[in-house]
Amino acid sequence: MTLDKTQQNIKNLDDAAMTLIETAGIRLHHPDLLEMVSDQGIRVSGRKVFFTKAQLKKWLSHAPAAFTLYARNPRWNAVIGGSHTEHAASNAGFPYIADPEGVRRPARFEDYLTFLKLVHTTAHFKINGGVMVTPEDLATDDRFYPILLYAALVHSDKCLFGGMGGRSESDMTMEMLKAVFDTDTRGLIEKPRIINLVSSLSPLQFDQKMLDTLMVYAAHGQPVIISPAVMAGSTGPVTLAGAIAVSHAESLVGCALAQIIRKGTPVIYGSATSNADMRTGAFTIGTPESALAVKYCARLARLYHLPSRGGGTLNDAKSLSIQAGYESMMVQMAANLEGINFNFHSAGSLDCYGAMSFEKFVVDLDLLERIRYYIEDINTDPDHLALDTILAVGHGGEYLTRKHTAEHCRTAPFISDISLKGALKPGISPDKALLDNITRNIQVLLDRYQPPKMETDVRSRLDACAGSLGIDTADIRERMQQ
Repeated sequence: MTLDKTQQNIKNLDDAAMTLIETAGIRLHHPDLLEMVSDQGIRVSGRKVFFTKAQLKKWLSHAPAAFTLYARNPRWNAVIGGSHTEHAASNAGFPYIADPEGVRRPARFEDYLTFLKLVHTTAHFKINGGVMVTPEDLATDDRFYPILLYAALVHSDKCLFGGMGGRSESDMTMEMLKAVFDTDTRGLIEKPRIINLVSSLSPLQFDQKMLDTLMVYAAHGQPVIISPAVMAGSTGPVTLAGAIAVSHAESLVGCALAQIIRKGTPVIYGSATSNADMRTGAFTIGTPESALAVKYCARLARLYHLPSRGGGTLNDAKSLSIQAGYESMMVQMAANLEGINFNFHSAGSLDCYGAMSFEKFVVDLDLLERIRYYIEDINTDPDHLALDTILAVGHGGEYLTRKHTAEHCRTAPFISDISLKGALKPGISPDKALLDNITRNIQVLLDRYQPPKMETDVRSRLDACAGSLGIDTADIRERMQQ
């Protein structure tokens, strides 16, 4: 039987990754985890782990093919895996806010709060929080993410995204979740509440900070995304196949490690792999290579019955520009067509994780709605085929005044609140008119925001826990009200 090109590529990539895992191994900068791996009969040498194919498959078999992430409001529970698709806002600790022309300023805590409100208001996302921006007016110590988590819990009742990682931050995160949900470790395992990234240190290694994060999250049954970001030509071979093989090896081993820490840990096979620009050395993510890496991420994850993470409205554009549009649509469309389960970075980012933009956020929501409309396809039932209407109108007739048109004119067409349609009045700049629509949509979302209800006892437990962790809750509450 002859395999088609894509199937053959998948086989070749998987074979290459297994060769790397068995012969080169994956280096773990974590003595405790190395000991745990060795205790399971897996070869460890020189701080590297060497799974056989059989060992790897055995441990990966413990990972669920799909799982539920539970929100404070059950309306926002998210199923990740199988045929389900979820999106999340861009979330990479962006240090800057960019205006439509690309002029940057440092992000502040008030910007983080604004993004919390935007994410909470849109129905596109069931997950909020994380580190959508890195506010310059917050100290970047161990309490940095717990402060952001506190704000996220107050401003939203959706599922939660984690922070920048590390043992101290992750331990504090679990304590805050136990307080808010009035539970213990067993309760968190039964109902996972937060998801976080565990990035590899390509090529072929994981650092201690990420492995500490993996240890804490897995021990508490909280989902993790194993997400290599191999840069073809920089941290991986310049040929994309070689870079994907490295990424595949790292992601498979990361997923297996999660199961060694605690069998049944929800884990997502991820990829943020793309290429480096050989002219500048810069990491680039709005490229065909990025879209192809997403394609093979989805298919390689399915090969091992694992949920997948990839895609997003990724781009390298410096401003809200034509480049931002075509690059974002290419990568996000590829992810949705391939059935990526968890689409990260799906709204707001510019310049290869360099800046967040409020304007780009609402443009990306429009982009997601367009893709949703396309993916859902057409309805060919009798009402939508409209043969009775076609026959009644006959040859050369018109449909504008027909009852069928009146019944469907508000639901059948795709209607954008941003794009310009029809003629503009003389003297009106199309660029200004488009930007006015974008700005108006930001305000519409913010005007619709309503803080979710938090019971008094829940707020008291949250405040007490945060205070015990050294967070000045009175100061944070005052800043949230400004």
